[in-house]
Amino acid sequence: MEYDKTLNLPKTDFPMRGGLPKKEPEILDYWEEKDIYNRI
Repeated sequence: MEYDKTLNLPKTDFPMRGGLPKKEPEILDYWEEKDIYNRI
């Protein structure tokens, strides 16, 4: 059975995926730049 036909999702112009593999290195660099771990 194809469950994607049973979901009531809105139609949007943006992708539903967050792009974590691309975005995670940017986040980690930001944390290192701001020295987040030592501040905690």
